[in-house]
Order: sequence, then structure tokens, then C-alpha cells
Amino acid sequence: MPGPDVLPYRGVAAASAPRIAGYDLARALAILGMVLVHFSLVMSFARMKEGWLAHVIEFLDGRAAATFVVLAGVGLTLRSRRAVGADDPQALRAVRRTIVRRGVFLLVAGYLNLTVWSGDILRVYGVSLLLAAWLLHERDTTLWVVALGFVATFLVLFATVDFSKNWDWETLEYRLLWTASGALRNLFYDGFRSVFPWTGLLVFGMWLGRRDLRDAGVRRRCLGVGAGLVVAVELLSRTVVHFVTSRPGGMDREEAVYLFGTTSMPPLPLFVLSAVGTAVAVIAASVGVAERFPLALVVRALVATGQLAFTWYVGHIFLGLGAVIALGLTENKPLTVGVETGLGFFALAAVVSLIWRRWFRYGPLEWVMRRLAG
Repeated sequence: MPGPDVLPYRGVAAASAPRIAGYDLARALAILGMVLVHFSLVMSFARMKEGWLAHVIEFLDGRAAATFVVLAGVGLTLRSRRAVGADDPQALRAVRRTIVRRGVFLLVAGYLNLTVWSGDILRVYGVSLLLAAWLLHERDTTLWVVALGFVATFLVLFATVDFSKNWDWETLEYRLLWTASGALRNLFYDGFRSVFPWTGLLVFGMWLGRRDLRDAGVRRRCLGVGAGLVVAVELLSRTVVHFVTSRPGGMDREEAVYLFGTTSMPPLPLFVLSAVGTAVAVIAASVGVAERFPLALVVRALVATGQLAFTWYVGHIFLGLGAVIALGLTENKPLTVGVETGLGFFALAAVVSLIWRRWFRYGPLEWVMRRLAG
């Protein structure tokens, strides 16, 4: 029998487990993080180094997206738990076909999104689903090996292929994106978010989805380990950067931060560890809050927003940032203005989501994906 921190993955309990609202709440927080980062980049890019708020946005950058991707992995496990729990090959094949179709759908949607938003994550999400569909029945150890394999492969690429070749870091523009080689590099290696190592986060999420976060003890351990990992990695990063830059003839600080910092580009191991810790802590805390305050208005609004996460990911780009650009409110606004505008858009999204979910089961884009991909 599995231990208390593992979902009873092969049996009736797994098949009949109810939807966990805390995962939807965590998705909403991930969307909020991405909204704040993206509105800040578009409206205040020239002033991203000003004040304490810049450090908050810098921390959210990548970690919100990582939480979103880890939750995608959790979702794969929850979606397939009935078939895996019953050890039903036919049902598992049906789930796998649906996941593959959704992967193709998201890959196509991602390339459409890429025409207007170079930071698209849907393509990576799509490829990750295509690969992860074949891991639904694998043991925990295999999931860990595969997840670490994606991180290790990125390190090999980073050591052998110039990560900065196609980037203009002053403007954050990616050159040659629509050439064959540029598109391939951007998707798998050096894009804002790329298959290596980000698919490893999704596979880790599949493992996390097998932990029973409805158990308060499991939640506390996950929250403690996740938060502790973030603190330890951030302290280690700062210590290493200080060490390699303080010695006579030491490394330039910018280069040291590039290699030993915890920013999302490039996504080196210290960032991955910090992002994983953040995701685990946020998800565990969200499940706890949703279980303790299920009827609170703010919790219900956030849960509804998380259930429309695909709609709002695309919506914040086309509706939110589209309006900002159309109004000419770009690049040189104070960072507080960018953050406040992002918060305003998210608050509106939460209200709309709460109303929408009273009348409809799925969000608009969630409905389209189900119609076209199952």
C-alpha cells in the first residue's frame, strides 16, 4: 500500500477522488504572476531596475510560468488517474490520445500566439504534452529520471551552443525567429521558455500530482520543503556570486549573475531549483487555503479564474496587452503603473470568471479545445 503522502493511485479511491479546488487557485496565482510580469515588461521595460518592486517582478519572472507548467503536469496525473488506477490499457490509450491531440492543438495555438507575443509558452506546453503522454503509467523513479534528463540536456546544450547568439538583450528581441534554425532553437533551447529544461518541470508536476495534498501533513511538508528550497537556493546563489566577483581578477558581476543567478534566462539549475520550490510551496499553500476557506468570495473568484486559465493566458495578451499597446502606454511608464494596470486587469478577469462559471462549465478557449481536441 502507498504511504500517506501518496495518492492511492491504483484503486477506487484514486478514480473517485473529487476535483481539488486548490489546484485551480494555484493556476490563478500563476496567471496573476505572469500578468504582472508581462504588463511590467510592456509598460515599464525601460524602468525595470527601479526600487523594491523591480525585485518582486524579477522574482516572479519565470517562477509564475514554472508554477503554471508544474500544474500542467499535476493535471495530467489527475486526468489519467482513473485509467492508471484501474490498470485499464484501453482507457489509458484513450486518455493518451486526448492528451496528444491537445498537445498538437496547443502547439498550433502557440505558433499563432507567437506572431504577436514572443514570450509564448503554449508551444512548449504542447510539445511537453506530446512527450509526457507516454509517461502516464511510469513509476515515480522514472519520472524523476526523465525530469532531470531534460535539465541535464539543457546543460549540455548550454555548454556547447551559444545561448545568446540570437538575442538582443538590450531590447529582449529574438533574431531569426521565423527561420527554420531559429524556430527550432527557440522552441527547444533558447527561447523565453523552451522544451529543455521546461518539460522537466511538467514531468515533475506529474510526480507531484501523485502526492495527496488533501492531507494536511503532506501539505505542511511540501510547503516547508518548497519554501526552504527557495531560501537555500537564493542564499547559495548570492554567496557564489559574491565569492566569484570579490576575488582579485574575479568574474565580472554581470557574467557571474548570468551563470550563478536565479533569473529565468538562461534557465540554469539554480533557477530550476528555485522555481520548483516556489511552485511546490504555492501549490501546497493554495490547496490549504481552498480547503479552509472554500466559500470565501476571493477564493471562489480565484478558483473560477484558474478554471479559465487557458482563456486568460491568451486573453491577457490579446485583450490586456493589446489594449495597452493600442493606447500607446508602453515601455517608459513607472513600474508602479505597470503593476497596478496588471492588477486591475486580473481583478476584472476574476470578476468575469466568477460570473461566467455561474452559467458555463468551461471557459471560451477551454470549450474550443475540448471540441477540437477532446
